[in-house]
Amino acid sequence: MTPAELRAICDSLNGKYGKGGQTRLAERLEWDDSTIRRKLAGKSRITKVDELAIKHVTECQPASEQP
Repeated sequence: MTPAELRAICDSLNGKYGKGGQTRLAERLEWDDSTIRRKLAGKSRITKVDELAIKHVTECQPASEQP
């Protein structure tokens, strides 16, 4: 997964006003917000394990967040 692909996932999680996707993803993964920012900036590599975890939490949307 590239930082651009991660950005697209974060953008897809944005709230009503186009913000909050990074925080939502970090919360779902139980990661610190700064971890997401480092991966988006390319300062921290997105590993295969990271990619699988990201895909898992975005495909398994919590009932409270479903439309």
